[in-house]
Amino acid sequence: MPTKRALVVGPTFVDIVMAEMNRLPTPGEEIHVRQAAWAPGGYAISALALQQLGIETTLLTDIGTDELGAMLLSRLKSAGLNVNEVGASDRTNIAVSLNWSGDRSIISYTHPFSDPTRRVHELITHQIDLALLSARHPYARSIAAECFAQHVPIALSLSWHPEFLMSSALKQLFPYAHYLFANVPEALIVTEESNFLKALGSLAQMIPEVMVTRGAQGVVAMIEGEFFDVPAPPAIMVDATGAGDVFAATYLAAALRGIKPLNRLKYANRAAAHAIEAVGSITNDLNWPALQSQGLGREDA
Repeated sequence: MPTKRALVVGPTFVDIVMAEMNRLPTPGEEIHVRQAAWAPGGYAISALALQQLGIETTLLTDIGTDELGAMLLSRLKSAGLNVNEVGASDRTNIAVSLNWSGDRSIISYTHPFSDPTRRVHELITHQIDLALLSARHPYARSIAAECFAQHVPIALSLSWHPEFLMSSALKQLFPYAHYLFANVPEALIVTEESNFLKALGSLAQMIPEVMVTRGAQGVVAMIEGEFFDVPAPPAIMVDATGAGDVFAATYLAAALRGIKPLNRLKYANRAAAHAIEAVGSITNDLNWPALQSQGLGREDA
């Protein structure tokens, strides 16, 4: 397969993950957890997953010049990720993920963004096959317009921020997008629907490929007018942080490899299920042979 290249644009975090909690602490209380770790977070998750799945990936983000930033950059470089386009900021973004009751709660700090539009323009004059963009990026519209003008397919990833999900700024991005990834609560808020299937249908009227993830229930999707409902494989949830990012990256990597839609969804489900079974969203064994060994069938190109 010819080399495929992806550009990932969005905030990157140091994720501090607390796992296997029975409950959240009350004010003034300390709780001890059975597992904890730190890992690259935010859009570094998708970038790393794409890279591990054989897509030559460039991460366009800002990382702090502090000690946390140096630690994060070292981890990204050691994974073989192209960090030449990483800009410097005063402080590194931090997210604390608390896994409990089958899901997780997140507390985060995000440093103000710099405008990467000019860097995007320079990058896409070279061969870029796909751009994955944080819909909440403050410069998302200008970035999307640059990619769209150069016929680079755009994948939008949503995030939990109800005010933004209801905004006209988000809907203005939809005409640029070829792919959209959302979970059920996000899809319901964006469309103002009460049923996730109706929400999926509404989004599919605006975007060719829409995936709405449902956690342990798998994913529903509308892909070029065809409906899919793909259950998730069984998994024991240890850390749900970044599962949606791994899902999106795996789906996009499969699309770039020419794999047909049903198998894209199966591979993405398997990768996301595997990701939640350990602390930290990226595992070293995320690769095509590992995914194919899980009984999903051969690549359907």
